[in-house]
Amino acid sequence: MTLIQWDDDRYSTNIDRFDEQHQRLFELLNDLHQAMEEGRAQEEVGDTLRELERYTEYHFGDEEEFMQGCGYAQDCSECFRDHQEMHENFATKVSELREQHENGEYITMDVLQFARDWLDAHIAGDDQDQGYGEYYQQQADD
Repeated sequence: MTLIQWDDDRYSTNIDRFDEQHQRLFELLNDLHQAMEEGRAQEEVGDTLRELERYTEYHFGDEEEFMQGCGYAQDCSECFRDHQEMHENFATKVSELREQHENGEYITMDVLQFARDWLDAHIAGDDQDQGYGEYYQQQADD
């Protein structure tokens, strides 16, 4: 069973590199979900959590750098600050999950559902990832 399914109509920012990065985040969550459902070795769950932690750091940094470079961070500074804060909160949550796992705590499916719901709202939300995608498309058309 897939935890979260990519849908271009719902999630696409119309910026290929970010759509690809978002799809990778979906894959990582789905891998973690599958490993947990199948009761695979705790080591595999740990590996997936570490990769998710690394990848969110990479993706969020790339996205924020892009927003600054295209002018979005300046033209909508409040949106950009809110976006950064959401990134920081999610990255902190992923790090906490990794630490909990490394300390022998069980990661529940509720946690994965939280991550799925966060990604869904963050990417598809009007003032979130699709917002900077629309801003970028408007700038390119001008």
